[in-house]
Amino acid sequence: MFIKQKNLQKASQYISKVSSESVREIKAQFDSVLKDNMLQRDRFTVVCGPCSADDPVALEQYLRRLKSIADKCERLLVVARIYTAKPHSNGKGYKGSAFHLTADENVDLDEGILRCRKMMLHCIELGLPVADELLYPELYECFKDLVSYWFVGARSSEDALHRNLASGLDVVCGVKNSTDGDVEKVADSLYAIGSPNVFPYCGAQVATSGNKYAHIVLRGGFKNGIFTNNISVEDVAQAKKLLCNRGLNDYVMADLNHANSGKIAQNQIENAAIALKSGVNGIMMESYLYSGSSYGRFGMSQTDDCLDIENTELLLRQINAYFENKR
Repeated sequence: MFIKQKNLQKASQYISKVSSESVREIKAQFDSVLKDNMLQRDRFTVVCGPCSADDPVALEQYLRRLKSIADKCERLLVVARIYTAKPHSNGKGYKGSAFHLTADENVDLDEGILRCRKMMLHCIELGLPVADELLYPELYECFKDLVSYWFVGARSSEDALHRNLASGLDVVCGVKNSTDGDVEKVADSLYAIGSPNVFPYCGAQVATSGNKYAHIVLRGGFKNGIFTNNISVEDVAQAKKLLCNRGLNDYVMADLNHANSGKIAQNQIENAAIALKSGVNGIMMESYLYSGSSYGRFGMSQTDDCLDIENTELLLRQINAYFENKR
């Protein structure tokens, strides 16, 4: 049984008023740079940030540090991960900033969306493009004017609505392999996303032309109680061969955390070395001000374990040096 609580009103009013011309111009530049880089592959893409954005003050401190690091790493194209909503295998747990909890523990989506937009706007003003997960299709409408890099998660990549919506995006879109690690399935998803589609959305019949900027994200798998890593030299070569055989974009991103790390954030450091050796085109990593995870702790992940900002800087500098030495 559905129980309708209220219409979302404050958020829609905020969206119509706050996106200034300067922000739109900066965001459009980010979109263009990311799309061009996917085609030219001049710089190594790094999508970096907390598992789930939570506290605006902590996130601002983190983003300032990340921007300072990015400015020193010219061979990297750094994108800020600002995930506004989080899925969970069993449906329980912290759902993300979009699901703002009031003092009496009720969800206020209006307030949550406002807070998320403010975090994204501040990120753009600092000079970093924004990445978010395309988890709830209706929330796409709330953030599409600010997000330059969308990701379709492991639990959504086989879903028809998510595939169809991603096929209409005019920005770069990473598509993760399913939670069991099956790369064949994500290749099917990329084919669907790259193709024109017609489908019902928000009370209308819509048509898309296909998204040529969609690419695979290898995030490992979990099957029969065992985590499996899929970013080795052999794994990446097989993925690229599969994509090429199907006429798909062979741009490969490695997710250093999640199943690839066994959900141990420190393993991202070793995974980065593996990914570089494997010849991937970019990485996604989870980091925040402090390492670990603990609900309610300032600057610490509310969900998955994250790398601290100091180790993040060391790692990004090492990756940048790797590409500098390859020149």
